[in-house]
Amino acid sequence: MESFSRLAFRSGSAFLFVLASLLTSAIRPAAAENVRVDVIQDNSIVMVGGEWTVNGGRQGRIRIKGNQHIVAMGFDLSAVRGREVRSASLVCAQGDHMIEGVTISTIATPWDEYQSNGLTAGVEGIVDWGYPGARFPAVCGGNSFTLVTSIDSTIVDGSYRWALPADMVYAMVIGAAQGLAIHEHTADYGRNPTIFSREQSSKKPYLLLDVGEPLEQEPTPPSDLQVLPLGPANAELSLVPPRAGFAYEVTVDGHRLGRHNIPFVNHDSSLQTIFLRDLPDSILPDAVHEIQVASIDRMGRSSGPVEFRGIVFRSTPVETPDVSVQRYPAAETRGISVVPVLDKYDQSGDPVGDLPADYRRANPIFDGTAVHLRAAAGEVVGFQVLLRGQGDAGVQVALRSLPVRIDLWQSVYVLAGNRAIPDALMPLPDQITLNEQQDQSIIADIFVPFDAKAGEYFGELTVSDGRTVPLLLEVLPFSLPRRATFFCEMNSYGLPDHVDDYYALQQIAYDHRVHANILHYSHNTAAPGSRKSNLDMRLRSGRRMDNRRYDDIAPGAAEAYWEDFAEAFGPFIDGSLFNEGHRGPIPAPGFYLTFHESWPLHCRAYFNGNPDAYEAFKQSPEYAQTYVNILEDFVRLAKRKQWHDAGFQVYFNNKGGLDQLTKAPWILDEPSSYWDYRALQYYGDLTDRGRAEADEIQIDYRIDISRPEYCRGQLERQDDLWIVSSSAFQNYRRLVTDRMRTEGLQAWVYGTSNHVDQSNRNIQAWALDAWQDGATGIVPWQTVDKSGKALNEADQLGLFIFDRTPDGKTVIRHSLRLKAYREAEQLIEYLSLVEQRRGWSRAQMHDFIAAYVDLDGEVQQTSEEDAGTAGYGRLSVAGLESIRAAAISLLTDAE
Repeated sequence: MESFSRLAFRSGSAFLFVLASLLTSAIRPAAAENVRVDVIQDNSIVMVGGEWTVNGGRQGRIRIKGNQHIVAMGFDLSAVRGREVRSASLVCAQGDHMIEGVTISTIATPWDEYQSNGLTAGVEGIVDWGYPGARFPAVCGGNSFTLVTSIDSTIVDGSYRWALPADMVYAMVIGAAQGLAIHEHTADYGRNPTIFSREQSSKKPYLLLDVGEPLEQEPTPPSDLQVLPLGPANAELSLVPPRAGFAYEVTVDGHRLGRHNIPFVNHDSSLQTIFLRDLPDSILPDAVHEIQVASIDRMGRSSGPVEFRGIVFRSTPVETPDVSVQRYPAAETRGISVVPVLDKYDQSGDPVGDLPADYRRANPIFDGTAVHLRAAAGEVVGFQVLLRGQGDAGVQVALRSLPVRIDLWQSVYVLAGNRAIPDALMPLPDQITLNEQQDQSIIADIFVPFDAKAGEYFGELTVSDGRTVPLLLEVLPFSLPRRATFFCEMNSYGLPDHVDDYYALQQIAYDHRVHANILHYSHNTAAPGSRKSNLDMRLRSGRRMDNRRYDDIAPGAAEAYWEDFAEAFGPFIDGSLFNEGHRGPIPAPGFYLTFHESWPLHCRAYFNGNPDAYEAFKQSPEYAQTYVNILEDFVRLAKRKQWHDAGFQVYFNNKGGLDQLTKAPWILDEPSSYWDYRALQYYGDLTDRGRAEADEIQIDYRIDISRPEYCRGQLERQDDLWIVSSSAFQNYRRLVTDRMRTEGLQAWVYGTSNHVDQSNRNIQAWALDAWQDGATGIVPWQTVDKSGKALNEADQLGLFIFDRTPDGKTVIRHSLRLKAYREAEQLIEYLSLVEQRRGWSRAQMHDFIAAYVDLDGEVQQTSEEDAGTAGYGRLSVAGLESIRAAAISLLTDAE
């Protein structure tokens, strides 16, 4: 038809020309045009070590390097506004090294080439990258509602050509995006790949577009606008998306809402949410505001605004009782001090952490002459006795008229630098040797019965040398729940030799309202013939678990051998192990299943070398099918055993690489490269298939993640349970909490317990900090010391300590810091009761906590891979104690 049109024109026949034109317009689309759009700004955003404030503009070549350098580019696309984009490519002249593939996304926030860096967009009026604390990765890469695509590299005439979805161009054309971010797939930092920048005029990056005439369908407006106030400067706007439209434009009292808060139109959703926040201070709470929302199409045409007028933000003040927790010193009982179990002194009597000068005899539970305790029914209330004297003496703690379990422990002073600090605990012997110049630290745990009646109970702390301190316990008129609502999961690797040791460890955890989750496979499981799991504990019958049979699963098998698994772990899973425990039978809150990339089948035996997990096993479909089959079989087992209340986890712990043949081809624990996240998505899809009929059986797909900002759209449907590193939760908290709120993600924060020579109040603060922003648990890393060294020297990790009795029997001791996790759990239970009974939001609970204590902490990391240790330098002991006292005041007032 093209040749026919040219012939008609040459013949000079107007009729034939018109006829040819009509036929052409009826049969083919409007004439296309190739348009080149040069980059107008570019910058290599540096995100490594101490270089976050480095500006990478004005460079002839700019670096694209894994997660360390992401290139930002901006374009002036006004020339193609109103045109159809039929195809688009980003063309970049190759510099040093080969870039195999990239993820390209839109950028949500305006930025300046010469002022921007990893921490700021460099634009006046924009805080950081759009909100306080926002870093560059938070507003690109699929985060903050940005568009994202992944492309393998193609080189044409010395330049990369990366095909782009047209919608990315449309987003930039209409102002719904502020440029493109280019992120290399690999995380190989032994090289420095580059491209030429706009400063090289002959090799500057550009967009190559194939454009046509406008699309004809015009946008329609959204409908049914509703506002949910969440605080004085935070609200959610929900709406029904329009039938036609591409993006939204939102204003509040004429102020444009930042794009990082606005999703693109999703026609497949019945309801969408827009975050109303990061607005000027002139937008006041408890006042009427006008919200206007318009739908914008790809041509930039507007539907015209629809309006909501009313209260958008509410100040929602909370009641903060004025409480006093400091007791005033009375006449001191000679040589006896009592302090809260969270606090500690070294053996010479110097405080660990910041404690008031007279704290040993004047603190929230002691006035120098008597111990004053308050506890809910079901609570375990502890205190620490610092005892001095001469000779040998026995110590007892008793309550009258209240049958109660009381556990007594003697602290072991371990060396931390040049200080001897209490940490490991041993059962209190009948006699201990006292010294006038040094403390003996004794810990008392009182297990208040769940059926204890409210009121005062009296008892004594007695020393066999004749000293006595009165003990007063007030049981409060409410009880704690038997099951924890906030989880402290004690992490460890490698099962003990005997199932009785496993049970003993779990019993200690249970008594402290936490649970231990022990991973039972190693990193080196991928090679054919290697051991896929390590389930070989000795059972109570005397025989060992048949690990060989457990691992012996043939390709295509539909069933596995579960008998030994059920015998060994069943009592913990269903909670019957704790039938006689203080809280009664509590099913396992968290339990690793064996499923990973090399169980039930060895990954490397079926892996074809492709870094894309979706392509890596295509020639061997039995690999994926066997995984699904065996998970379905476990679901049937769990239903038969009625393991309805346990928290099972499918978790991929292994770290490897394409060329590490004994390990996984990817880093699946704390993923780094694009292919790592892609593999986790693949295994998540398999898990979804395998648990499709799980119904009431809780099987969470768990991902331990230290770089949630680099998901690049690969974990969009994997929102069961994220274990987020302390550093990630500090630096990308909003990114995580937004997913929690909009997608139902559960998040636990992992890190490391405080050092022995630091205040144990850090643990309490860490848990509160996580809980107040919606996390439902914390995970201290590597908590089991099987060597027993923690009995003699300070060990940051060892909360459970393996020891041997003189006759060679294995026993498990525990750390004083485990009491801090219990105290943190119980305080959060108090706060949860306040939240429920007062009907407060989590934002209000955040304000309630902030009224008493500053939880603005820092995370210390020894390396990029370190989970991080949260530290809270401005912690106030009085503030933390006041939170509990204020919660008690609110809860007792409600009774």
